[in-house]
Amino acid sequence: MTATLRPLALRPVMDTDLPVFFAQQADPIAADQAVFGTARSDDEGAFLAKWAVIRANPDLLTRTVEADGGVAGYVAHFIQEGQPSISYWLGRAYWGRGIATAAVAAFVARIAIRPLYARVAVSNTASAGVLIRNGFRLVGSGQAHSARLGQWVDEGVYRLDAGVVHNQ
Repeated sequence: MTATLRPLALRPVMDTDLPVFFAQQADPIAADQAVFGTARSDDEGAFLAKWAVIRANPDLLTRTVEADGGVAGYVAHFIQEGQPSISYWLGRAYWGRGIATAAVAAFVARIAIRPLYARVAVSNTASAGVLIRNGFRLVGSGQAHSARLGQWVDEGVYRLDAGVVHNQ
């Protein structure tokens, strides 16, 4: 961490967060880093439709990450390929300062289900590092289709087991 982090908060997603999330995901550098996203990160209609489905599903837990006085991004819990999983997205302005690591730590502490999984493009080493610092370990690999790239991408499968304490 290169800067002092003001208190981090996780709260329910509000309508006013969506334009911030959209701008963060429309950033081509961030979208390229994440690899998995929509084919057109600048398609606001598709983005809003996706978030309408997310917010209407009572089986999903999604929280806005607030840091440094702003909306840094979000964290989410859902079922992927039959496994309880998490994902997260932070705007590029919040990268490299430990915010993702702290947000994931706070979020997974609220989820009692273990094991808990996450999938990350192999090329996204920063995101893999966030998981590892939170006690996730690489347990497998696979491929997933990236609509953004229009091709299959190698991904790492990470698991957080019961009793694991993160080493932030």
